[in-house]
Amino acid sequence: MTELRLTLREMRLIIERIVQAAGVTPGLLFAARDAAVVSAVLPVAGFANLSTEIAALAASTAKPARLSEGEDGVLHVDVAGQHPWLVAEALLDLAVERFRLTGRGEVLARGAVSPREFGVVKGLAEKHGLAATCSATADGMLLQIRPRPAQAISLLDRIRYEGCTVEAGLWWPLYHASHAALAPDSFESRRHAGTIRVEADGRIIGRNDEDETDLAMLAADPSRLHPASIP
Repeated sequence: MTELRLTLREMRLIIERIVQAAGVTPGLLFAARDAAVVSAVLPVAGFANLSTEIAALAASTAKPARLSEGEDGVLHVDVAGQHPWLVAEALLDLAVERFRLTGRGEVLARGAVSPREFGVVKGLAEKHGLAATCSATADGMLLQIRPRPAQAISLLDRIRYEGCTVEAGLWWPLYHASHAALAPDSFESRRHAGTIRVEADGRIIGRNDEDETDLAMLAADPSRLHPASIP
């Protein structure tokens, strides 16, 4: 079995493209991406089931959740059929707020597809300096906040320092799916890539200091290349 050691940056890059191609609302893109990364490496879904969860994410639509206060003092949230990656950050924020104000941060999530994916809060909560757990109950998934040991290394810091080891056969399908989400390579796409744009008439839009870029290959008639005046 061949294993690869991945950096946090390349996992985010590859998974972000796939999540974006799944149709996630732009304002939720980074939150869904980070939830997916945590799900893969904790693991919750793990790399083996990430494609299945991304398909479930693609079938989910962002919509308003319904909040109510339970008699037990737990905040109840009906997420109306959304995938947990779309709402995990928002529910975590609610739980953290209640924990800081009252010392008890508990949110009961109901109505989600793939409810086990709320388990990503364990990794997402670390940036708040807190720990989170998620457990199944008869009524839904209960998210609970508690203090985090001060000396404990976070999941993301561990990946930054050590990388993440994954079986090659699980990673390459994700890599190729990410590549397929990009615009096809063409003369047109090359002219609009990077920090500058080369128009069909040879005008250069943007900074003209690309010392290592041969702009002649981006124009049908290189002799017509000239910078445009852009404020």
